[in-house]
Amino acid sequence: MKPQLTILAISLALAGCGGSGGSDTSASAAPTYTVSGTITAQNIDLQSQVCADINQNYMCDSGEPSSAANANGEFSITSTKKSILSVPLLAQVDTGIAANSTSGSASSYAYIAAPGLQKNAGNEINGISSLLAGYVADGLTVTEANSKLKAQLAKSGISISGDIQDDLSASELASLEQNIVSTIKAFKHSNRAFMLAQLSAKFDKSAADYVNGVLTNEEVVAFANFLEGELKAATALNDTGVIRYFSDIDDTQDVAEPQSSFPGQDAEYGFDKTELNTNTGNGFQFAKLDANGQVLADDAAEWSCVLDQRSGLIWESKTDDENSIQHKDRLLALELPGVVTPYDQDVDLATCKTKGDQVCTTQDYVEHINSINLCGKSDWRLPTFHEFYNLLDFGETETNSDGKAYGLTYKYFPHQTAGIDYTSYIGSVWNQSIIYNQYSNTAVDGGFYYNEIGTLGGDRGYISSLEIYSGDVDSSDNYDSYQFPARLVSVQGK
Repeated sequence: MKPQLTILAISLALAGCGGSGGSDTSASAAPTYTVSGTITAQNIDLQSQVCADINQNYMCDSGEPSSAANANGEFSITSTKKSILSVPLLAQVDTGIAANSTSGSASSYAYIAAPGLQKNAGNEINGISSLLAGYVADGLTVTEANSKLKAQLAKSGISISGDIQDDLSASELASLEQNIVSTIKAFKHSNRAFMLAQLSAKFDKSAADYVNGVLTNEEVVAFANFLEGELKAATALNDTGVIRYFSDIDDTQDVAEPQSSFPGQDAEYGFDKTELNTNTGNGFQFAKLDANGQVLADDAAEWSCVLDQRSGLIWESKTDDENSIQHKDRLLALELPGVVTPYDQDVDLATCKTKGDQVCTTQDYVEHINSINLCGKSDWRLPTFHEFYNLLDFGETETNSDGKAYGLTYKYFPHQTAGIDYTSYIGSVWNQSIIYNQYSNTAVDGGFYYNEIGTLGGDRGYISSLEIYSGDVDSSDNYDSYQFPARLVSVQGK
């Protein structure tokens, strides 16, 4: 691990600036921040609980900064956490269905949302803001979310000038607003971020017209059920890739046949067993895609992306060309819009500084790959922790120049990062796995904990918790934290 200095105290300047609601201006007082606004959704109780969704699981958890709105839907939340300005704002809506009922509802509450806009006042939460929040949950910036939603509305002849978040209660959006809230209330699955993202991307593809007129309950439930099916398809699991067995007769290498003396081994179960006789396994179902996203022959020598046919995810292919922005070992500083701002010293050590370009952070990289419409897609983003872990092939035997076994299936992913030598494990690439449930009394103010996944050698699949720094860390008192490459993901059909 790199040496990292701990900030022992908040400086006088920091304690006295940035707060918008604190009355104690002494050097020892932590600054406070306020975010306020109004619930403007139709046909709900305006006196709903509103929270700043600090852990971004799209529900109001105990301990998250919150406040009850008044009879006019007005709310104000104050906290010492500056992130309340940049995380989603949620209004808790009663679905009218008891939790744990036979309907399968995970909760009696649904949550309509608004993306974090860095606004102290004037925030608005309704069905339309929920569509913007859904796009942001899927990795888009607020600006990109506006563009996507405007394009969908244009198909129905609706033109909104300026930013949509500034005109959320426009009369021409009234039917859509009500239909979106009704659909959110009909969701049964607890994976709220995915469901909201799918609703944002696909409401205009519903058989029912979401924009022109209020839908019946049957129409709303039908589309909600369709999106539930999308979730099931998109979260389908691959197997491990392990197709060989440990043997006590020859412990120098694994064997192809099941061992009666060691029953219940991984290779006896799941997709991997399907093609055991061919010694290839069927733990993964990949397809190579060309630059336009079209499927190529499995023996194609060149391809731009890889489709995971089981999960429906499309993965970016990397290159071995050091002059390419898509080089497998290009280092980036972490930037997650609305969550983590990049740390200056991490940016200074990114590959962009030696190559003389502007692609220094993960968000820079996302924007670049989307700008070139790689494989015909413009919704590329960092993978979630589980999406990337589902890609790991523990049966891969191909090794790199250092003799380390690759963590991804080499046939489809021949260019994999060599890894950085100062982390616990090797071969790591960025994912979105910021975690909030870990505490250390040596943690740097403004730092985050992150789940690193090792992808090379005997440690592939192991997880290490790292402290990384955001732009809120005082760079004068701390070294850099970490820089990793990125392998982006998209969703088939979006």
